[in-house]
Amino acid sequence: MSDEPTSADINPESVSFDFSFDESADFEPLYLALGKLSRHWAAFEYVLNDSIWELANVERLAGTCMTAQLIGPGPRFRCLASLFELRGVSPELIKAFNSLSSEAEGLGRQRNRFIHDVVVLNSQDRQLYRVETAADRRIRHDFIVIDLKAVEKLVVEIEQLTDRFDNLFDRAIVETPPWPRTQYSGSAGIRRERNQARG
Repeated sequence: MSDEPTSADINPESVSFDFSFDESADFEPLYLALGKLSRHWAAFEYVLNDSIWELANVERLAGTCMTAQLIGPGPRFRCLASLFELRGVSPELIKAFNSLSSEAEGLGRQRNRFIHDVVVLNSQDRQLYRVETAADRRIRHDFIVIDLKAVEKLVVEIEQLTDRFDNLFDRAIVETPPWPRTQYSGSAGIRRERNQARG
C-alpha cells in the first residue's frame, strides 16, 4: 500500500490540470516582466557589491573576486555591517542598514519564486501558472496564477529599496570619518551617479 497522494486527494475545484510546457505567444508578456525584474534585482546587487568595494577600498576587479562568492543579499549585508563597523559608521545608521537587509531578503525570496519556479500554460483557462515546489518543514506543490501586476509591483519595490540604500550610504559617507579610497576610486568600472555626486 502506498502513502502517495492520489487523484482522490486533490480538490477537483481547485484547478484544472490541463497544463502545457509548450511555447506560445501567451508567455511573451511574462518574459518581458521577468526580464525587467531580473535587471532591477541585478542592479540592486551591483549597488551592494560596489558599496563593499568602496568600504574595503579595493580595486573593482579584486573586489569582484570576493563579492562574486556572496549569493543573495544576506551575505552582502553581513559583509557591509562588518565594514560599517570597521569604518566607524554610527550604530544608528548600521541599525537602519540592518532593517533594509530584512526587507531585501524578503523581496529576494519573492523574486526567486518568479524567476525559478517553472511556468506552465493552462489550456483550459489560458492563464499562466507558476509551479511552487518547496519543502522547508512543510511541503508545497502548488499551482499559482501569475499576476503580472505583482511582478511590476515587485520591480517598483526593488527600485525603492535601492534608492533608500543609496540615501543611507550617502549619509554614512558624510557622517563617517574618511578612509583611504585610492584603490577603489582609481579602478575601472561603472560609477553610479551616487558615487559621481560625491566625487
